[in-house]
Amino acid sequence: MQLKQLNYLVLALAFFVATMSGVLIGINAIQTTQQTTSFEKLGEHTLTAQAPVLAVSSQTNEGILSHVDIEIQKGRGRVLINTNPFVEADTQYSADTAVRVAQEITGKDLSDRDVIFTFDPISNLVGGPSAGAALTIGTIAAIQGKTLNPEIAITGTINEDGSIGQIGGVFEKAQAASQQGITLFLVPKGQETLNYLERQVTQEQRGPFIIERTSYVPRSLDLVAYAEKEWSLQVQPASNIQEAMELMIQP
Repeated sequence: MQLKQLNYLVLALAFFVATMSGVLIGINAIQTTQQTTSFEKLGEHTLTAQAPVLAVSSQTNEGILSHVDIEIQKGRGRVLINTNPFVEADTQYSADTAVRVAQEITGKDLSDRDVIFTFDPISNLVGGPSAGAALTIGTIAAIQGKTLNPEIAITGTINEDGSIGQIGGVFEKAQAASQQGITLFLVPKGQETLNYLERQVTQEQRGPFIIERTSYVPRSLDLVAYAEKEWSLQVQPASNIQEAMELMIQP
């Protein structure tokens, strides 16, 4: 009798677990549907925008300003990069993140659209995630049918929460921006002051020999003050995409 009761108990427990699993699956399905349907559908027409992109040449170590064209057209929810040569894997990830953030901010559904990023031919140095913020701003502008202020540029990675992450080559990119007519350059928050090591070489005479010693001394550069004085360029930090949108996207 006890064995039979135990079997009944096991069957009842299994039925309860299966029922609850079904309920949870149903709840998840409802939540997923709600999340998907909360976005508004875009019209049938193709949307476009252009954004400035800054990078540092691996050959000359100089900053370069180029552009990326953003095109949103009917498709299957793909994020495509059109450039030559091929970009690095983290650039593709950055583009994917940029599209997701743009969708969240605008509330527009891109599941039936393809977003195509076409980099300027001179961008044969495209690689890494530092164009993420620019790609996000450009995608938002395209969705909204607006344009970007041509005198403002941005550099920085893009994170899932819309925050802008730090990158390398800020000084070189700022210099390139100033040389190409940019008047306001947005950098990741915290990188308006640059910390670096300055190489110092000293020589000491010891008898017939000269002893040379090399050391590296920590220094800091106020990029905001330097850029204003040397290049007439305004440098401003931006911690998230919303801050950058207010400055870059024209009404």
